[in-house]
Amino acid sequence: MADDAVNALIPVAAVVHIALGVMALMLVRKTVDREWNEIYAGYVISWMMIVLGLQYTFATILDLKIDNFTDQDILNGAYTSLFSSSYKYSEQALNSIFIGLSFILPLIYPYPLLQKENAIKVTTFLVVVICILIIPLDIFSDFSNSDMKGSITWICYLIWIPIYLRFLVGEMLYMEENARTISSVALLLILSFKVQWMIFWLQNFIGIGKVYVARWLVEDDLLGIVSQSEISSSIFYPISMSLSSVTFLILLVGELWRAYHKGISGLTISTMILSVVGIIWFLSTLIVMETAESCVESVCQTWNKTFVDWYAFTYQVSIYLIVPLIFMFIILNYNIVDTESKSSKILTRIMVLLLLLVATSSIIEMIQIVLPIPEMVTSAFFAAGVVLFIGWEEKIMEKMMIGTQSAAESIKTMLPINDIKIDDKEFQIFSITVMCLVIYALLLAVLFDSMGLSSR
Repeated sequence: MADDAVNALIPVAAVVHIALGVMALMLVRKTVDREWNEIYAGYVISWMMIVLGLQYTFATILDLKIDNFTDQDILNGAYTSLFSSSYKYSEQALNSIFIGLSFILPLIYPYPLLQKENAIKVTTFLVVVICILIIPLDIFSDFSNSDMKGSITWICYLIWIPIYLRFLVGEMLYMEENARTISSVALLLILSFKVQWMIFWLQNFIGIGKVYVARWLVEDDLLGIVSQSEISSSIFYPISMSLSSVTFLILLVGELWRAYHKGISGLTISTMILSVVGIIWFLSTLIVMETAESCVESVCQTWNKTFVDWYAFTYQVSIYLIVPLIFMFIILNYNIVDTESKSSKILTRIMVLLLLLVATSSIIEMIQIVLPIPEMVTSAFFAAGVVLFIGWEEKIMEKMMIGTQSAAESIKTMLPINDIKIDDKEFQIFSITVMCLVIYALLLAVLFDSMGLSSR
C-alpha cells in the first residue's frame, strides 16, 4: 500500500511511546505500597512502551530512506539493501523483545498465575531465553518466520480470555462485587495487544481476510520469487486471524450481556465501535476483492486511494493511538502506580496532557487525510483543543481516576492468593535485564549488518 497516509503516525507514535514509557517507569519506581504483581506489571508495561517506541523509531528511519529513493536507486536494489540493513535488523530485534515481554505479562497480571517468591526471576529468565534465541534466528531467516514468531503472543488469548470469562460470570451470576474490575482489566489488556487485528474481526471470522495474507507475502517478497506453495502453506496468520475474531466475539457478547443487566459502560461503547468498524471493513473487502487477489492470480493491481486512506485511518489510530491510551488508562485507573505524591501528580498531569494533545492532533491529521478539510479549519480545531486541555487537564485527570480500584485487592476479596514479598532489587534487576537486551539487540543488528549477513 503506497500512499502518504500509510505510516503517517509512526514518528508520532515513536515519540509518544518512549515519552510515556519513561514517565510510567519513573512513576512505578516511586511506588512501594502496591501488590508485587501490580508493581511488576507497571515495569513490564513501561518497558513494552519504551521498546515499541524504539521499534517505531527505526521504522520511521526506514520510511524516510524509502521516501528518498530515486528510480535509479530502486533499479540498483536499494530495497533489498535496506531490507538487510542494521535499521531493519534493529526494528525486528526490538519487536522480538516486545514479544518476549508480552509473553510474561499474562502470567502475572491481572491474576497472578505464578504465585511464588521466585516469580520475577522465572519470568525474567523466560524473557532472556526468548529474546536471545529469537533475535538472531529471526535475522538469519530473513524474517521469513515472523508469523511463527508472532504466535508467541497467542498466550494473551489463552490466559486473558478465561480470566475475563471467569470474572464476568462471577459478576453476572454470583454477584461478586469486585469481579468487574478484573474482567475489565483483562478486556483492556486483550485490546491493547490485539486491537489491530480485531478491527478486521468479521472478515477474519468468515475467512475472506486470508486474501490479504497472500498479497502480503507477494508484496513483502523483495525479489518476487514467492511460491504458490509458500502462500498456501502459511498457517500462522490464518490461525491468528481466527483467534482474534473469535476472541472479539466473546468480548462483544460478554459486554452486551453485562450492558443488558448492568447498564452501558465505556467498555460496552468501545466494543460496539469496534464491531461497527469490523462490519465496514468486511464490506470494504468485498468491494476490493478483485484487487486483493490480483497479486496471486496475475499482476498486482493498485489499491483504491479511498481504501488505502480507510486502512491508514483505522489501523494507525488503533495501533499507534489506542494502544498507548489503553496502557496509560490501565496504569492510572487501576491503581498500579502512586499518583498522590506531589512529584507523581506532576508526572501524571504531563502524561495525560501529552496523550490528549497527541491524540487530538493525530486524529485531526488522519481525518484531514481522509476528508478534504482545509488546513486552516483543522488548525483552528487543534488550537481550541490545546486551550481546552491546558485549562482542564487536572479535571480530566481526576475524572479518569475516579473510582480507581486495585485488581490485586479485588481478587483478594474473591479468591485466596499467596501473600508474596518481593525485594525491590528484583524489580531493578528486571529493568537492567531488559535494558541489556535492548543493547544486545542493537549490537547484533549493527554487527550482522557490518558482516554482510544477508543472503539475498
